[in-house]
Amino acid sequence: MSDGAGAPLVNADRVAGATLCVAALGVALAAATIEVLPGLPTLSARFFPWLLAAVLGASGLTLALRPGDGDLRETLSRLFAARAVALAALLLLYALSFRHVDFRIGTWAFVASSMWVLGSRRATELLLVPVLVAAVVYTTFRYGFSVLLPVWTW
Repeated sequence: MSDGAGAPLVNADRVAGATLCVAALGVALAAATIEVLPGLPTLSARFFPWLLAAVLGASGLTLALRPGDGDLRETLSRLFAARAVALAALLLLYALSFRHVDFRIGTWAFVASSMWVLGSRRATELLLVPVLVAAVVYTTFRYGFSVLLPVWTW
């Protein structure tokens, strides 16, 4: 079965697109529940989640409406490979612990463990890149966007 353009109705891009649209809706609904203090001179705490939801939704619609000819079985087998599942678990752990762990430490741990899962084994790379990523992202959001991030005080 196919649409008028000859692309199969159920293929990897259409499934991925629909999944991204559902994820966008979930992120938007979750962002709507974030409490915002009125009169803050910084970006709203909802800004970046809503931006993420918009990007996910636009990407999902693009994939669903203009799919390629990817094979669904092959895509699903790659998606459920051990490495992909490990990365998803790390991302979920990072998201769930975000408000309870110092941003710099949590981001460092997430980047370092993700690099390990993806196959990085060079010691200097595993030591320097996570520290630099955490420092640059923290500095950019804290001082560039004036976004308060969770930090532990000593």
